[in-house]
Amino acid sequence: MTRSSLIRTFTTAAFTASLLLLAGCGEEPKHEEAKKVVKKPAVPEGPISALTAYYEVFKVARTLAPDLQTASIAGKDVAGQKSGEGKYVQWAITFVSVSKQTAYQFVYSTIEEGNILKGINNQGSLRWGGASQNATPFTNQDFSIDSDAAFKAAAEKAGDWLKKNDKPLTEFALGNSAKFPAPMWYVQWGTKTGGFAAFVNASTGKIYGK
Repeated sequence: MTRSSLIRTFTTAAFTASLLLLAGCGEEPKHEEAKKVVKKPAVPEGPISALTAYYEVFKVARTLAPDLQTASIAGKDVAGQKSGEGKYVQWAITFVSVSKQTAYQFVYSTIEEGNILKGINNQGSLRWGGASQNATPFTNQDFSIDSDAAFKAAAEKAGDWLKKNDKPLTEFALGNSAKFPAPMWYVQWGTKTGGFAAFVNASTGKIYGK
């Protein structure tokens, strides 16, 4: 479930043609051609919620395959960068296509780090073997709960445990499994054996787990 590029928005300036009629001259009209303006969308600063990153990436990814679906969205910790409460400076997003049997990997980042640039980073593609019981792709219509809201719900559920255990948030990801009714946010503090984990329904916000 944890398995967890550059986008440009094209704003076309209105094309204007001005006829310059010169008095007393038989010159042909001159046409002034407006230039296309290409403007990069601003990248937010600092940690952001998952859906802020996701929909920017989706604008690019949806052109890759007609049957594109989402496989996973995962927050990425970056050394020296603040994250928390369901917000990260980097989000890893994977899409899949059944018809092309391909997984497409992206990272959306609000910082420059190594070979990762600010904005959308296309991390390439790999062969995808298809859905399984534990990993089933989903569509935009299947989820609406953002990562910050999912964190709040999970933190409330883990409240008593967190008071007794000073453990960091170690995993934060959205995926889909046949055993759940909708895609689920997986939120984990500490380790799998000595920590606390909760599943948050990404459609309703309902908590599953301890």
